[in-house]
Amino acid sequence: MAIRCGWTATGVFLSILAGLPGTVPAGAQEPEKSEPPATEAPPPASSDTEAAPDKTAPAPQAAPSPAPPLIPGPPAHVRPDDKRRTVRSYGHNLGYNFLAVLQHESHKSLLVTAGLTAPSFLLDHAAEQYFIDHPHEDYGKIGASLGGGVAVAAVTVGLFSAGRISRGDVFRSASYDLSQAIIVTAVYTEALKLAVRRERPDQSNNQSFPSGHASNAFAIASVISKHYRALAIPSYGLATFIAVSRIAANKHHFSDIVAGGGLGWSIGRSVVRRNSRPPDPPKPPKTEKSPGEKTTWQITPWAGPSGDGQGLMLVVSF
Repeated sequence: MAIRCGWTATGVFLSILAGLPGTVPAGAQEPEKSEPPATEAPPPASSDTEAAPDKTAPAPQAAPSPAPPLIPGPPAHVRPDDKRRTVRSYGHNLGYNFLAVLQHESHKSLLVTAGLTAPSFLLDHAAEQYFIDHPHEDYGKIGASLGGGVAVAAVTVGLFSAGRISRGDVFRSASYDLSQAIIVTAVYTEALKLAVRRERPDQSNNQSFPSGHASNAFAIASVISKHYRALAIPSYGLATFIAVSRIAANKHHFSDIVAGGGLGWSIGRSVVRRNSRPPDPPKPPKTEKSPGEKTTWQITPWAGPSGDGQGLMLVVSF
């Protein structure tokens, strides 16, 4: 099919003339209006009989039903943000959560972490000296077990698996965010350890800053407190218990656990904030063309309607 663009002055004038109300073409006379003959008024209806309905009155029409939405919404039991938290989009969300930690939405929490970490270096010696004077070996072992990599990985995988078959929307979202916060926190923590290379108090290696136990514990507490407000105090209390136990075990300085706790707290908040954004509307499906069907554009010379002009004509074939 081809579309050719062209207009004439006569066609445009007749189109305008036909659209004006009350316009009569030239040469035609408007018929005279004759008044209807006067008729006697009908006698009033008797009170014993009902007035006959007026058959000439138009019947009332029902209001048109609203058109169905073009894009159907999610079911009533599914929250809009749960459309983001799917296994299929797990890698996509995880990649963006790595970048979201460095975006401007996270700058405030990172500045708070830096502001608390800087003066905490002054308390390193006092905290270490306290646990030297008051040794708590069992406390250090309990904290090492609770916040260790094996325990954290087992809890994360278990909660994520349970969340995929759970009918509770909040639990599904919390378990999804928790798994991603742990992965993002672990990567950033190890990167800082390799960059800073601070020696541990027991001189076992150079991976003291920041504390991985503290960052994992506070990342978990941050995610849980965002989804379950009632569990905020117990979650942060347990995270503090695990973080301080690393000083009792002589594995970290006080500034290490402050930096690790702030890092995990910032990442947990960032993951929940990004995964909770409204879902993008689905894109309309694209209509596929047959292999032989193509859209072509052609410009040809045009002499105008009367044939005595000079110009160009655009022809579109599709």
